[in-house]
Amino acid sequence: MKNPIWQRLAQCALLLTVLLSFGCSSFVLTSTPTAEVYENNTKVGQTPYSFSIVSGRRSLTLKRFGYVEQPIEVTALDPKQLHFDLQWVGRTHVETQPPGATVYSKDSMKKLGTTPCGLTLSRGESVVIKKEGYETVERELDPNMRYMVKLKSTAGYKSVSYKDIQFTSSQGSVHIYDRIAGERIGITPVRLYLETGSALEYRLAGFKSRYDLVSRNAPMRVNIELEPLTRVTFTGPPGASIYRAGGIEKIGDVPVTLEVTGDTLCEVKKDGFYDRTVALAPGSPSRMSVELEKIPYKTIVTEPTGAEVYRLGGIEKLGLTPYTAVVKEERVFEIKKEGYRTSLIGMGPTSAENLNVPLLQAAGQSPDAAAIGELDSLVIESF
Repeated sequence: MKNPIWQRLAQCALLLTVLLSFGCSSFVLTSTPTAEVYENNTKVGQTPYSFSIVSGRRSLTLKRFGYVEQPIEVTALDPKQLHFDLQWVGRTHVETQPPGATVYSKDSMKKLGTTPCGLTLSRGESVVIKKEGYETVERELDPNMRYMVKLKSTAGYKSVSYKDIQFTSSQGSVHIYDRIAGERIGITPVRLYLETGSALEYRLAGFKSRYDLVSRNAPMRVNIELEPLTRVTFTGPPGASIYRAGGIEKIGDVPVTLEVTGDTLCEVKKDGFYDRTVALAPGSPSRMSVELEKIPYKTIVTEPTGAEVYRLGGIEKLGLTPYTAVVKEERVFEIKKEGYRTSLIGMGPTSAENLNVPLLQAAGQSPDAAAIGELDSLVIESF
């Protein structure tokens, strides 16, 4: 008599063989590019990925950094070769009417942006959109899609009118700023949904900024034309530098080109020359040559050195030789050194920059004779 337990085991083995022969389906999952395969948030492999289904279905997800996650539901009736082309993660654009609403993640209530905004989503996201005076809206966002959400004002809240405007410019990519918030809100060509009364500023390098106000009767298309800035090129003595008014902030060395946005003052400086102030304004000539006046430095050199230099009269001592002074007009100096005769030196603006004065030794005399000798001092003229 056979053992009933062994009979049961044999029947189960037979049933399992039948199920594996007829009810098991094998699949191969591939993707471009290759990606990791997840099941129940656990990594189970990487494409190409082989797996089987005995019955029911399997839920898998393909993940790769920089690409949109690809969820997959596979049943035994699906094709045995499964291939998916993954999408790059782009921008999910969210706009609202009116703009300025805040977008939050529904799960964490983390702020994602303020409309109009572009979100970077690798998978679907549930969001909450809020704006003061308007009803809260919930939305399901899919990656790389564009959404326009119209908000309803709450009871008792004063409604504000908005204008849908397309901005263009033939001069290049003009930057559009909200003057109140101080933020850039677009670059041409761009379509903006703006509250009436909004103050705008248009900016473009090389052009004068322009201001605009969004009115209730503003056109649907605005072509921005800006006035070119006045550009002035400074030339002058080699080594001269250009400073902003006040002489602290250096702009550059000549030749240098400036963009003139309004009335302004510049200072031109060079060592050994007097500073010069130059006024600029829109419409100034495109080239400006600046001449600087040389400072008339004169140096008195004696042999031997170390002689004392006085103003005429011999009372106010100015320094010791070699002595340098600014001589704007004719001046007379007295040169004194113990043991040498006093010399009178006349100099003017056209005198040589360096005047060599040989000192003559004084003869041995009494104080009275020495005083008389000073009246007979050597006079060297250099006018």
